[in-house]
Parts: sequence; structure tokens; C-alpha cells
Amino acid sequence: MAVSGINDNNPYAFLNSTSSTEEKNKDAGTLGMEDFMSLMTTQLKYQDPMNPMENGDFLGQIASFAQVTGLSDLQDSFSTFANSMQSNQALQGSSLVGRTVLIPSSIGNLTATDGLSGRINVADPVTDLKVKIYDEAGVVVRTIDMGSASGYTDFTWDGFDDNGEAMPEGVYQFKASGTVDGSNTAFATGVLAQVSSVSISSTDGLIVNLAGIGSASFSEVVEIL
Repeated sequence: MAVSGINDNNPYAFLNSTSSTEEKNKDAGTLGMEDFMSLMTTQLKYQDPMNPMENGDFLGQIASFAQVTGLSDLQDSFSTFANSMQSNQALQGSSLVGRTVLIPSSIGNLTATDGLSGRINVADPVTDLKVKIYDEAGVVVRTIDMGSASGYTDFTWDGFDDNGEAMPEGVYQFKASGTVDGSNTAFATGVLAQVSSVSISSTDGLIVNLAGIGSASFSEVVEIL
């Protein structure tokens, strides 16, 4: 009894079928070395005998093809390297989850256990540094008198307003200022935030997602605590 799919007259027909299938699956847009040599042989065969190809031209075409092939291989290598670096970056980034980082910002997330903490860059020494906390409506709920300060100065808000009442957890804005040469001067601020997760962006690289605040590029992180 003949098995369906096999030619009795040619028991190796299935090998030819497989070869044909592989040829169909071959990328028609890819020029391999065998294809290139076949084209070169055909070109030599049908060249004008009165005006044959110069050896330099022949070698030049081979060199050009080799150069293009080398560039393609180099691109593949760089692509593999980039994917490897991205995976390694994601692995390293995962160690940040649960850690506290400092990033430049004027908003922070108030929690009942940790309050809201930040850092002020007091560029010029002052004697009356103040930190004002604003709610979502832009109303000042707390003014913290820091007194004399110079350089990087840390602060923590316990979550109570100026009347001693506990404010709800959530996002608040804060601003720092002091008197410099007789005028009120604002200072740059940063916030301490906990990393809840990390992700990878094709354009921005490693992204840290901060609890209650949002996301930021890892390149913005000033310090990891």
C-alpha cells in the first residue's frame, strides 16, 4: 500500500519538495555571496569581448559587496548588543524598586507614616528660609520656618497644617524662599520619593515610577538612598 504524499516512482521526491519550500521561504530581497558570484559570472560571460571588464573594476565590485555585507553584519551586532544592554538595564533597574530616590521637583507625595520630605538648594546663605506647602487648589496649608540655611538643606513636613490639623494623604506642592540682598528669592527644590516600579522606554531608556507622583527618567535621579 502506497503512503499518501510519497511518489512511488521517485522515493526522494519529498527531498526536492523540501528544498523548494526552503527556496520559497528565502528572503527575495537578500543578496547572498552565492547570488553575487552568480551575477558576476554572468556579467563576465556576456561582457563585450572588445571591451572586457578591467581587473580593477571586478575587484572593486567584490570589495563593494564585501563592505556592504560587513556593514549589515555590524548593524546586526549592534542591534544584538543594544538588546542585551536594554535587558541588563532592566535587571539593574529592578533593584531600585522599594528604594527612595531624590529628583528635582516641587511636588511630593504625603503619607501618614513618612510625611513629605525634600531638599532645598540654598544657593545664597539666608537667615529666614521658609518652605510653603500648597494643596491641590493652590492654597498654602503650612509654612515651615527653617531659619538660617546655606547649601543643600533637607526638610520634612509632618502632614499637619498651620492650625495643627492633619491633612489627607496625597500630592502637595512646595516652594522654598528666603531673603537675599533685600529681596525675596526662590530656591531650587528636590523631593524624596519611593520607587514603586521601573520600566524601559525605547526613547528615554530606564524609567522610574514614583509612588503618588508619576514617572521620571532615571537620568533625573540625583541620589539613591
